[in-house]
Amino acid sequence: IYVKNPWNVDKIPGGSSGGSAAAVAGRLAPFATGTDTGGSIRQPSSLCGITGLKPTYGRVSRYGMIAYASSLDQAGPMTQTAEDAALVLNVMAGFDEKDSTSAERDVEDYTASLNDSIKGLTIGLPKEFFSEGLDDEVASQVMAAVKEFEAMGATVKEVSLPNSAYAIPTYYIVAPCECSSNLSRLDGVRYGYRCEDPKDLEDLYLRSRSEGFGEEVKRRIMIGAYALSAGYYDAYYLKAQKTRHLISEDFKKAFKEVDVIMGPVSPTTAFDLGSVKDPVSMYLADIYTLSANLAGLPGMSIPAGFAQKLPVGLQLIGNYWSESKLLNIAHQFQQQTDWHTQAPQEL
Repeated sequence: IYVKNPWNVDKIPGGSSGGSAAAVAGRLAPFATGTDTGGSIRQPSSLCGITGLKPTYGRVSRYGMIAYASSLDQAGPMTQTAEDAALVLNVMAGFDEKDSTSAERDVEDYTASLNDSIKGLTIGLPKEFFSEGLDDEVASQVMAAVKEFEAMGATVKEVSLPNSAYAIPTYYIVAPCECSSNLSRLDGVRYGYRCEDPKDLEDLYLRSRSEGFGEEVKRRIMIGAYALSAGYYDAYYLKAQKTRHLISEDFKKAFKEVDVIMGPVSPTTAFDLGSVKDPVSMYLADIYTLSANLAGLPGMSIPAGFAQKLPVGLQLIGNYWSESKLLNIAHQFQQQTDWHTQAPQEL
């Protein structure tokens, strides 16, 4: 059974928080929560035409979530508008003693600065986000949104994130390694799915994990187990963590010159259900979102138009703890446009 995109039921809603995105886009719920490890709030928000926010790593407690990649996972709100996202984040954000990765920082009122002027805002456009592989119509809608910001008094500057080219291979080493470790506890004994009538302990382990995990989850567990094995740790995991540091440094350098980074969320609009069989092709769809998770930065997707009659999202990436600024920028854009108010025709 597939979750379907409310704009076209033959298309994917994105993922992995696609169910939340589809529910909000289909007006079944005023808001939903999602989890973003490599873009899983922002990508489905883009493909379904809603507002989705991935806060700074540690801003929202991960307690209660099944851990996938502990250093990347972050929960956040998925809503129709930036104002709604601010209201929900006011409740979600804050320190949680039950989560060791939760940041001990005061929670500000994220609605307080929504109406501040963005005149004088400096927008950074990474040249690496507008290269080969980006659909022309998606690029056109993103640039039209940037032009709208210029009309509101913002200035635009090209920036470079040279190590973002390594985001996909870096992520697909770091995340599977942490996944392999985290999901080892789902053995059918205390946590997770348990097979019926196991013959012995080995059968319990084998069948519980074989039946309980899907093909992609199994693939990532095996990749992680391999990369963490003796003789390969330094060559893969350690090198990936060093590259991750370089990606973070790129952002720190860029934020010395600009206030926010903008670009596409996904290289294409939503594609047909079941049309992509190659897992590597699926991984490439995360090319613009992974870097923010590797760096721990806050990111948003806001509705910015349509291509092929399907929603296109504009991605906003901010500096650490700048959720208020991102929400302010998004809200001001939504005061000037009506993309966020449009609903699927079937409704």
